[in-house]
Amino acid sequence: MIIAMADQGLPFWAIRLRDERTKRLWSQKKMARNLINAADAKTRAGLPSIESVQRYVRGYEAGNHMPGDLYAELYCRAFGLSHDALFGAPVRDRETASPRVPTLSDATALTSWLAASNTTQEAIDHLALTAARLAENHTRLPAAQVLGEVVQMHDQIQSLLRSGKQRLAQTRELFKIDSEILAHAGFLLGDLNRDQTAMVYGQAALTCAQEAESNEAIAWAVQSKTARWQGNYEDSATFARKGFEVSAPTPLRAMLASYEARAAGLIGDARRAREALRRADTAAEHLDSSDPGTSVWSFPPPRQALLALSVSTRTGDPDAALRAVAVADAAWTSGTPRTPSTWAQIRVGSGIAHLMKGDLDAALTEVSPMLALEPEFRVATVTRYLDDFAKRLKQKKYYKSPTVAAMLESIYDFNRGALLAKEKEKLGESTA
Repeated sequence: MIIAMADQGLPFWAIRLRDERTKRLWSQKKMARNLINAADAKTRAGLPSIESVQRYVRGYEAGNHMPGDLYAELYCRAFGLSHDALFGAPVRDRETASPRVPTLSDATALTSWLAASNTTQEAIDHLALTAARLAENHTRLPAAQVLGEVVQMHDQIQSLLRSGKQRLAQTRELFKIDSEILAHAGFLLGDLNRDQTAMVYGQAALTCAQEAESNEAIAWAVQSKTARWQGNYEDSATFARKGFEVSAPTPLRAMLASYEARAAGLIGDARRAREALRRADTAAEHLDSSDPGTSVWSFPPPRQALLALSVSTRTGDPDAALRAVAVADAAWTSGTPRTPSTWAQIRVGSGIAHLMKGDLDAALTEVSPMLALEPEFRVATVTRYLDDFAKRLKQKKYYKSPTVAAMLESIYDFNRGALLAKEKEKLGESTA
């Protein structure tokens, strides 16, 4: 390792901490934030402010004092490197050491080296649990908030994969977890109306799943959903079928069959839509009834009903659509957690079904309550569905209706509130 003149006199670890930070293009403030985020919740609560940690970072890199045990561990987690890699002896000291005479203990040393890793099984298990927690938060917290945590976790996994060394099994596990994280990010990006980026994340999720030799169903699911929002209905149906064929008997399998049905309905292929719905119903019959249904990968009765409702309205069967609405409402009454976006879409879908039956008053009654949904939950899957409802209200027969005019104005305000929430999100990103 070549030491710059300005670095002469600095401890090896100070140079290493600075170099690892700068090669990731992190500012000292970003480094401080990542150290705090590397701590578990209990430890994080006891850490000082980000400004104080930033001063620590500045002092460490100046060689004023070496990080104690806590911050040394946080550095290892943030960089995805071992303690020896960050704070061990400098390479130049090893290069100038006296030649060592080989001994019979070399085989033992080789075995130890092969077993060395920049991570541990405990750390990988923690990452998997964190990914599951983020999946559970998908329906509980605003999409923008969850996306920030998901992308941060992806960066952490990539740091482990790109720098340092893992055993082959660990590398595959990291790729598997990252595949799930990338797919989750794709779903969230779609909710935030960023379809092009969502598709890229879905494709990256597929690549990671293939690298890990793990199940590809989640990656196909996000590509199917994104393709549908992009108007590529044939691709959406194809992606969903591919995912269905490789999926284990999990909620995702039923969801993928429903995705194919929804895309087929948009194409106008009623036969394929009905056949896919039958496969979805069959798959749903074998689901674990103890699943709380709050994860992005869950497929509880209200979400099943939502997709069945969408297919029914697209294939011209409003009665079937309203039966699906009744299923969702009954599930919520019996205690199934009510997620904001699913509930809002059910209300809009019910409104569309009533319009198809010529009952304007019932349609407006169904849609009106969801217009009070908090702006942070007005995701694209809701606003796009509401746009479809608005288009139906603009039919010539409703031109002179004051109640329709008032509803259209309310829909405009609802969507404007969603846009303002997105602008605030972007502003927060630009000042971070």
